Amino acid sequence: MLNWIIDFSLRHRLLVILGVAIAAVLGGAALRKLDIDAFPDTTPVQVQINTVAASLGPEECEQRITFPIEQAIGGLPGSRECGAFRSLGFRKWW
Repeated sequence: MLNWIIDFSLRHRLLVILGVAIAAVLGGAALRKLDIDAFPDTTPVQVQINTVAASLGPEECEQRITFPIEQAIGGLPGSRECGAFRSLGFRKWW
């Protein structure tokens, strides 16, 4: 098989040169369209949940909002870290 490719290439030099030139032009055109970031985004993927429940008391917020969300987030596969921030009527999870 390799001998056939070599023989064909030697007998049809102009066709081989034309094929290489076409491949180089197509490669150059593809390279111009290639989207390259000078500074790639290296931040880890994060999901943040913010809730505001000003009308609920602290116990109700804990029972109706905080606990179900923490249970759902804590059971996600592949999650490395979970955290929460609580303030008066405001909750934030990550």
